[in-house]
Amino acid sequence: MDRRTFGLSGLSAFALAGCRKDPALALHGQRLASVPASLIDGTGINLATLGRPAVLRFWGLWCGPCRIDEPYWEEAVRALKPLQGSESRFDLLSVHIGLAPRDGPSLSVWAARRAPDVAVLIVDDRTQRLTQSVRVPGTPLVLLVDATGQIVDHSWAFKSSRGAARFVGKVREFVGSA
Repeated sequence: MDRRTFGLSGLSAFALAGCRKDPALALHGQRLASVPASLIDGTGINLATLGRPAVLRFWGLWCGPCRIDEPYWEEAVRALKPLQGSESRFDLLSVHIGLAPRDGPSLSVWAARRAPDVAVLIVDDRTQRLTQSVRVPGTPLVLLVDATGQIVDHSWAFKSSRGAARFVGKVREFVGSA
């Protein structure tokens, strides 16, 4: 195989690798199932019945890509909190999937260390019932949900400040039209 053929096959393989359909697109239009869950303080919550739009981040302390993406999630939270307004036009929630790793802090200890400007309510989904009912295909995944509990958009790991800003723009546009 000469260099030109090798280069073309490499480019073709690279291009085709990006053609796989995004599995989270299948979630768009679905309503969240009514699954009782708990915040880390034990307060009960049901995401299907919030009654207002929500931004839900599915992640885990055990998830390497989630930890890497954390600074960009924090940027998004800092930008989204002022958009909530005093009447809380939408909810910002984080859904922790599974258990915290044994070699790190517990979920409640980790949450207590968060700066107030990036702290959001955390759903403790250690049984993964909520995550499975939503059919979350991977993490980190952020879902934008309307007031009826229907998933309208998503974003995988933000990967950069630009990715976080792009998602904040989607939320800003959605909340402005809701």
